[in-house]
Amino acid sequence: MKNIAWSMVFSLLLGLSACVPSLHELYTEKDLVFDPELLGDWVEDKADSKSILTFAKGQGKEYKLAWLQGKDKSTFIAHLVKVDDKLFLDLASDPSVDCQTLSVPVHMFMLVSQTAPKLQMRDFDEDWLKVFLTKNPGALKHEVVDKDIILTASTKQLQNFLVRHVNTKAAFSQPVQYVRKN
Repeated sequence: MKNIAWSMVFSLLLGLSACVPSLHELYTEKDLVFDPELLGDWVEDKADSKSILTFAKGQGKEYKLAWLQGKDKSTFIAHLVKVDDKLFLDLASDPSVDCQTLSVPVHMFMLVSQTAPKLQMRDFDEDWLKVFLTKNPGALKHEVVDKDIILTASTKQLQNFLVRHVNTKAAFSQPVQYVRKN
């Protein structure tokens, strides 16, 4: 039963984004930044896209993020994280909205290249990570569940790994750009 619940959660998250799920967040309190420029509605800067992000103020340096993709809507708790000189967005499933019977937040990370005038982000690439971890299984703590990678590394290990590979071309997807919705 436990594996079925985990599989459902990870399938849902992976279906919404190409990000790799993690049991631990990418931040400590000192790593958090809040940029009020993120607040509001953003639409993907692509003619045929139906992807809309809505950032609202949460508690402290937290954002509430609604991600609308066509008719599918997902709600996340988001944090903007600064590690060294790089910005990341840590997205966590919101147990108060999604999967209320399983309240374990699962985190996903995106590299944020810019926040103004356009929001530009890149997903952490699961295909690259699978190949990398097959060759270097001890490089980052993880588990494989139903052929999907789930990161189990600590916050510090995650930060070190992502910063070390931020310039590895295949480690992150092509940038996705969002513009303010008028």
